[in-house]
Amino acid sequence: MLSYFLGNPRRKKILIPIGIILLLCIGGAIAITIRSKPLLFLPSPPLKDLAAQHGIELGNFAIATLIDESSYNQILTSQFNLALIDNTPNWYFTDGGLRPGPTAYNFKQIDRIVAYAQANHMTIQAHHLLWGEDKWLPNWLKNGNYTQAQLMDIMHDHIKTVVEQYRGKISEWSVVNEAFTRGQHVNGLSDWWADHVGGDAYIDQAFIWARQADPQAKLILNDFANDHYNPVSDAMYNYIKAAKARGVPIDGIGMQMHIDGTHAPDKQEVITNMQRFAALGVGVYVTEFDVNMSAVPVSSASKDQIEGSIYYNMARACIESKVCHSFAELGITDKETWYNYMGPSTADARPLMFDTTYQPKQAYYSFRTALEQP
Repeated sequence: MLSYFLGNPRRKKILIPIGIILLLCIGGAIAITIRSKPLLFLPSPPLKDLAAQHGIELGNFAIATLIDESSYNQILTSQFNLALIDNTPNWYFTDGGLRPGPTAYNFKQIDRIVAYAQANHMTIQAHHLLWGEDKWLPNWLKNGNYTQAQLMDIMHDHIKTVVEQYRGKISEWSVVNEAFTRGQHVNGLSDWWADHVGGDAYIDQAFIWARQADPQAKLILNDFANDHYNPVSDAMYNYIKAAKARGVPIDGIGMQMHIDGTHAPDKQEVITNMQRFAALGVGVYVTEFDVNMSAVPVSSASKDQIEGSIYYNMARACIESKVCHSFAELGITDKETWYNYMGPSTADARPLMFDTTYQPKQAYYSFRTALEQP
């Protein structure tokens, strides 16, 4: 057959484009097949199964703009069983935010993540009902000249409406975020809510209203810089101790754990700190873990090793404390980390377990080793 076509110039001219077309078709079919198959081949069992052996849920950020991306979806659903809804519960964010007006609510973005998590049999933890970060609050609220009493009424309506909307669907709420770091003006931050409605009183009420809206949901007091002994964790400890005595329904302390690669906390100190909070009758939740490697002055290979060691030690702290309910990371790959929006000083943060091309880093393997151990 081949000699026939080679011996006939006219047939030869016809054959070449047909051959090219066939090759393109075959190549396209192969490409489609490859794209439809898993893009990653990670060890078994998945991380979430290893964590479950320690009674720990493993969480990650379910980003609405990425859950349709095959690699992102594959990692999130195969390796994690706790979906974080972060950003979209903010009063003001993209698409008009959750609270576009004084009497208006926009549940579209949260609904999408809730449906996604339910379809993939994932527990849901939502961040945050109240966060005193000025830029995530709508102008109608900030410029409304409301009295303190009016603001408390607005806050009450918000918590009641949002929590009741997802009653039985969202299992864990970060009720109040960063009240203590902001109360101490860490990094120059301030708490808009405390400045306008008064200090700890609004925290008490937020938890009381959240419990009324969903008696079954776990209610978490969240903050950063509270994973070891310092003024922030001491202030939270003293507040929770007094609040529990007053009957405030706080179920857990959230430790964000945005770790600076140059000043990682001591594993044993983290363990004892977790245990002192648990002794107050609250669970411990690692809520936003990542490791900022920007300021670590070594080669890329050395950075990967240092980062891996931090991932290992903090996972072991959660496990060995025996009081840590979940360990959640704020992002899957280095391409979507929030550090990418923080300016040149965090340009080389590389804080997560997968690189920008979805390949597992040393942090992934170190974290996995920590989970594999008893």
